Amino acid sequence: MIKKILILFFIIYITPSFSFAVSINVNKRFYINSSTSYSCYQLKSLEFSNKGYVIANIDTAYLMECKKNRKIYYIETRANDIKKKSKYIKKNTIRKVVGISEDKISEVISLHVLPETSYIIINANTYYGELGRYTLDILSDIEKLRLVNANKNWLKKLSSSEEKLVEKKNSDKTPPKISIFNLKNNQKLDTYNLFVRGKVTDNQGILSVFINGKKSGIKSDGTFASKVKLGLGKNKIKIQAEDVNNNVSEKLLTIIREEYISELTLADVDIPPKTQMNNPDALAVVIGIENYQYVPDATYAYNDAEVFREYLSQTLGFKKQRIKLATNSRATQAEINKLLGSNGWLSRNIVKAKSDVVVYFSGHGIASQNDKTSGVLPFDVDPNYSIGLSLKKLYKDLSSMGAKSVTVFLDTCFSGQSREANMLIADARPIVIVPKEKDIPDNINIFSASTGSQISGAIKEKEHGLFTYYLLKGLSGDSDMNKDKVIEFSELSNFVSKNVKKQAAINGREQTPQFINNTGKVFVNLN
Repeated sequence: MIKKILILFFIIYITPSFSFAVSINVNKRFYINSSTSYSCYQLKSLEFSNKGYVIANIDTAYLMECKKNRKIYYIETRANDIKKKSKYIKKNTIRKVVGISEDKISEVISLHVLPETSYIIINANTYYGELGRYTLDILSDIEKLRLVNANKNWLKKLSSSEEKLVEKKNSDKTPPKISIFNLKNNQKLDTYNLFVRGKVTDNQGILSVFINGKKSGIKSDGTFASKVKLGLGKNKIKIQAEDVNNNVSEKLLTIIREEYISELTLADVDIPPKTQMNNPDALAVVIGIENYQYVPDATYAYNDAEVFREYLSQTLGFKKQRIKLATNSRATQAEINKLLGSNGWLSRNIVKAKSDVVVYFSGHGIASQNDKTSGVLPFDVDPNYSIGLSLKKLYKDLSSMGAKSVTVFLDTCFSGQSREANMLIADARPIVIVPKEKDIPDNINIFSASTGSQISGAIKEKEHGLFTYYLLKGLSGDSDMNKDKVIEFSELSNFVSKNVKKQAAINGREQTPQFINNTGKVFVNLN
C-alpha cells in the first residue's frame, strides 16, 4: 500500500516538471566598450516562461566591487527583422522586468523578452562609477534554447500572450498625463542649469519620457527629473511621454532666462560702466568655482565670475556670444579642457593676430612640492591626487594659439588653503610654490591675486574675492590716475596691488598681487 502511495506521489509531483520549459546555462559576460574586462553584468541562463517569452536571468553583481556603484538607468533591446535575418531593427521586445524597483536592484534580474530578441543593452554605472553601455548578443543562445526545449507549446503561448497585448493596445487610446512640479509657463529665471521635475501617469504603463529630445530617467512611480541648459532670453522646453501602447502626449513650456543681480547683494562694483569699446574679435573664458566636490568652498568665487563677465561685455566691448562662462559643478576638468585645451573652443574661434584673449579664474589653486608645479583646481578634481589644470600647460597652450594678446586673471592662491584658511588637503601644511618667470611665455600677461604661501582672501561685505573686488574697481575707472579716460596695464596693476595689500593688512594678513605685463599697453578705454 505504501509503495503504491509513493508511486502515485511520484506521478503527481515529479512527472509534470517534464512538460515545463528547459533552461540553459549561458554564463556570458556583457561587453562594455568592446571588452568584457571589469564588466559588472553576466547573462546566467535563458528559459521560456509559461507565456512563451524568453526569460533572461542576468547577474548584476558578477564582480563584488560593482555593488558599490550599482545603478541601472534603463534597459533596451534590439530584435531581428524576420524578413531580413542578417539585419536587426530597433524594437521594444521587453514584456516584463523582475528584480528592479525604485530603490533596489537584485543581484539577479530577469527580463521577459520576445524570442526574436537579438541584443540586450544595459545602460548603467560601470565598475568605476561612471555611466556605461553594456551589450550582449543573445540570438544564438535563444536558438540553442529552442533546440533543447522539450515543450513545443511555447509558440502557441507566445501567440496568445501577444494577441492579448495587441487587444489591450488597440483598446487603449488614452495618452499619458504629464504634470510639472517646479515650473510654470513663461516663468522668469536667472539660472543657467535648470532641473525639470515632474510626473507621468498612465492607465497601462509608461514606456519613456523625453525632454527636448533627450531621454530622461523615470522612476517606477512615474516621477522624473532632467537637467536643461538655459540660454539667455526665451527657452522652449518640450516634454514628451509615451506609454506602453505607443500613445504619446506632449507638454510645451517657455522659460525666460534673465540676466540680473539681486539688488540685495549689489556692491559698488557690481554694475559695470558702459563704454564705447568694441572688440568684435575678442574671446574670453570665465571660470568661477565656489562649491567644490572634494574641498572647502572658495567663498564668492561664483559672484566674482558672473560680475567679471559683465565687465567684459559692458566695459571691454566683448561680444557675449564670444564669452564662455563655466561655474561650480559645470566647471569640471573635462569642461575646462574643452574650453581651454590646445584644440578647444578658444583655439578654434581665435582670429589669428586679431583676437584679444582673456582668461579669468576664481577658485582654488593647488601646488605640488614633488615637482614644483602648480595648477587651478576644477570642480571635480581631488587635490590629493592631482593639481588639476597645470598652469604651465595652460600658458603654453594659450601662447601657441596665435592671438593678438592674451591676459590671464587668477583670483586664487597656491598655498593649499581656502579663503578662510582651511586646508584643501587634510593634515597638510601650507605649500610655497613660486612660479618661475621663464615658465611664462613672452606673449602672455598674468595678473594673479597673491604670491608664495599667501592666502587669496575675500571681502565679506562686498561678496567678492579681495583681488577681484579691486580689479573691478580698477576697471571701472578708479585706476585711471592721470584721468585721461584710458587705463593702462601699469595703472591697473599699481592700483590693484596697492589696495589689496592695504586691505589685507587691515585684516591682519599679507596678500601681494603679482603682475607680469609682456604685451600691450592700454587695457580699457573709458571714452
